[in-house]
Amino acid sequence: MTSGSGIQIPSRLPLLLTHEGVLLPGSTVRFSVDSPRNMHLVSHRLLKGTSLKSTIIGVIPNTRDPEHDTDDLPSLHKIGTAGIAVQVVGSNWPKPHYTLLITGLCRFSVTSLLKERPFVLAEVEQLDKLEQYTSPAGEGVTAEDGELGELSQKFHQAAIQVLDAVSLEERFKKALPMLTRQIEGLKLLQKTRKISPDTEKRVLSVRKGRVFPVQQLNLDDEDEDDDGDDTTALERKVRGANMTEAALKVCLKELRRLKKMPQSMPEYALTRNYLDLMVELPWNKSTKDCLDIRAARTLLDNDHYAMDKLKRRVLEYLAVRQLKTSLKGPILCFVGPPGVGKTSVGRSIARTLGREFHRIALGGVCDQSDIRGHRRTYVGSMPGRIINGLKTVGVNNPVFLLDEVDKLGKSLQGDPAAALLEVLDPEQNHSFTDHYLNVAFDLSQVLFIATANATATIPPALLDRMEVLQVPGYTQEEKVEIAHRHLIPNQLEQHGLTPQQLQIPQNTTTDIIGRYTREAGVRSLERKIGAICRAVAVKVAEGHRRVEIEMRDGVQRRHWQLFNVKPSVLPDKAAPPEMPIVIDHTALKDILGPPVFEMEVSGEEELGQADRAAPADNQHVL
Repeated sequence: MTSGSGIQIPSRLPLLLTHEGVLLPGSTVRFSVDSPRNMHLVSHRLLKGTSLKSTIIGVIPNTRDPEHDTDDLPSLHKIGTAGIAVQVVGSNWPKPHYTLLITGLCRFSVTSLLKERPFVLAEVEQLDKLEQYTSPAGEGVTAEDGELGELSQKFHQAAIQVLDAVSLEERFKKALPMLTRQIEGLKLLQKTRKISPDTEKRVLSVRKGRVFPVQQLNLDDEDEDDDGDDTTALERKVRGANMTEAALKVCLKELRRLKKMPQSMPEYALTRNYLDLMVELPWNKSTKDCLDIRAARTLLDNDHYAMDKLKRRVLEYLAVRQLKTSLKGPILCFVGPPGVGKTSVGRSIARTLGREFHRIALGGVCDQSDIRGHRRTYVGSMPGRIINGLKTVGVNNPVFLLDEVDKLGKSLQGDPAAALLEVLDPEQNHSFTDHYLNVAFDLSQVLFIATANATATIPPALLDRMEVLQVPGYTQEEKVEIAHRHLIPNQLEQHGLTPQQLQIPQNTTTDIIGRYTREAGVRSLERKIGAICRAVAVKVAEGHRRVEIEMRDGVQRRHWQLFNVKPSVLPDKAAPPEMPIVIDHTALKDILGPPVFEMEVSGEEELGQADRAAPADNQHVL
């Protein structure tokens, strides 16, 4: 098959009809084969052949549109390329097909067609050899100038013209306009973006006589440049994150691995997410504490009534921070019944110190990975709640509220209470290691506040690491003050009412506390006040003016009847009831129903309460 004059091909060649590209001598092209004739050619000739001669086939451009292909043999192109099949790969997805890797050897012309089925077999005549070109020169053909976008569409036809050119001189004349268009396209790209020398060298090269489409190369180069710029920006962020030396060393190692990975690998996304998290963590970002003790005392008194022990502990911390700047954050545990304001006190402490606040609900948590994170070897791994909270607040000295620490669970996935030992230990949390990060993070500046209803269910080792502050329930007098300072104004605002529309006297609040709610906190009291506000809001919205006058204990009283009337008797909605509406004992019973708890009082005391509750002339009783 080889001689001193060049490569000699067989006189009879099976023909492979292609419409994906044009094979030129000296180039290597990958073809996808799925038509019946081409499938038979591969199965009967290439796969069953035992000699080198059986791997040589002829490749001819298909003149028929592949979308309108039929079983009839189309008219064959006169000139093709003989090639050797270097690789054959078969697949059944999405449909049966073969992928051929073919290297072009030389040109040939079809002299006669021998058979059409099961594959095309033709008598051919070799036109050129790789070592010498002795064919006579032909006339040159000048290609038309076009825009860069037209080059991709006309490439197929231009490549066929290069294929038809047998002589070397004619081939140069046909290929030169194509190269000129590619250079013009590259000049246009240089105006919009900077091309690296390696990329430009790769684009301008013509490997083994094959001409690359400019449009395809541009898209590939843009993707590679974007990926390179993205990796470079990520490296800048890593170096500018002010992380510890150990963390920086790990990030740079992962970044080097990331640059060598293709984006299609699953590990690429995992490594990228890990580096993004490391960059976003607040390694050295912190807020400046507000150490004004007088302003802190005023803010705490405005937010909460009573709770003197908790307020005093916060002021003590501020005083020590004024005297010593490098102070580790205390680890407090507020223990008290539900509804006494443990969580709201933690939020007020964050406002007092000028720090960020983050709440972590631990009730029902039974997996230690929620605290310490998952190892990155697992699918769907993620950091623990501590690291996630730091990422959310963006500083390394926030106030973390560990809510319901006494309701932690325990399961086969570990004990989260044991995982909290490192978090809440002042001697260890300066080097807290999350399983996902696998590097130490300093938690010593975080102010941890835990809340619990009882200490009986907290493990002794965990309880020993916290400073326990008991939060007792409120007395009746404290509840009355809390209701009129915080609860009633808050409920009026939530229901769109004003103090000029609704008034709840202190004796009515005392009745609600003593006869409808008996609890350590004030949650039920707030719900009862909300029910009163809703009932009054209905009457204000309806503009109900119907008043019933009754005599009780010798005193004439007016109060609103809590029932609907027909729309025909409703007055104008713009005319609201007489203001303000004062809630008395009768209206309280109409709204909240009969008392749940009875108070034992004498007749004289009850009469005295009724006299004190009598409204003024400009007030209206509900």
